[in-house]
Amino acid sequence: MITTGGTIASSLDASGRHRSGALQGEELMRRVSLPPEAGIDVDVRSVLQKPSNAITLGDLMRLRQECLALAASCDVTGIVVTHGTDTLEETAYFLDLVLPGSPTVVLTGSQRAPHESGTDAFRNIADAIRVAASDKARGLGALLVFNQSIFPARQVRKVSSFQLNGFAAPETGPIGYIDGPRVRVAMRPVRHQALEMQPDTRLPRVDILPAYLEASADLLELAVESGAAGLVIDGLGRGHVPPSWLDALPRIARRGIPVAIVSSCPTGPVHASYEFPGSLASLEAAGVIAIHDLSARKARLALSVLLATSGEHEVTTRLRTLTA
Repeated sequence: MITTGGTIASSLDASGRHRSGALQGEELMRRVSLPPEAGIDVDVRSVLQKPSNAITLGDLMRLRQECLALAASCDVTGIVVTHGTDTLEETAYFLDLVLPGSPTVVLTGSQRAPHESGTDAFRNIADAIRVAASDKARGLGALLVFNQSIFPARQVRKVSSFQLNGFAAPETGPIGYIDGPRVRVAMRPVRHQALEMQPDTRLPRVDILPAYLEASADLLELAVESGAAGLVIDGLGRGHVPPSWLDALPRIARRGIPVAIVSSCPTGPVHASYEFPGSLASLEAAGVIAIHDLSARKARLALSVLLATSGEHEVTTRLRTLTA
């Protein structure tokens, strides 16, 4: 079990608020109930101690290396990563992109701190350990376990800021559940081959630009001028932006900066259903890459990894293949 901080590792601060990441992993594990008959030995490593809003791209690479090192050990059946919920879905998807399918990697967190009444911290940890140890979870890629449900990393999203059912997969639903000692997997997600990376790879900056009523196109060019190596547009509906954005996008494309667009809707892909200035059809004509069934936060990570591992002319093709 790799711990990184977050609400699940919080203690009560003198202010009366939660201090995220204050608890070491061993302190958490002492309060997790796993009966001896489960036959699971858990080794705990505290890698980070921070709230998940502070997780960096460098931290993601560090977690990848920790998981790869553990995967090289013949006695490791599964890996659990405890993490704050704010960016939990991003870390889960990144690890799904860059890790092989074995051993099983399961991420979890909690909506209520360990010291709060009705905390879900220890239940979620115990469930995540059971899934990581289960033969039924082999080859499913990175998984997120929360509120007795099992979600694939690609589809899962945080859907509540405080309720115990804080995560869901709006498009597909959970692929299984945990009921006490029983792990049930009903569906197997489609996975692409893990992307190869060197240990010292630096993930380039990719910015997310939300589209909204009369949003300024200046933000696109300012992002590029300030150092973004790629852009992801969190588009309206089927993948639309204000008409004024069409002036800036060809200039950005000529600089070799890849621009992708996703839908900001919780369900439904982008699609070139319309013909008007700012429609997806007009954006694709300007070189924008349409990405299906990924949130902007996940598309950003996919684009960053591909920029770090692909030639300039391969990025568009590989991104479309990866997210098909």
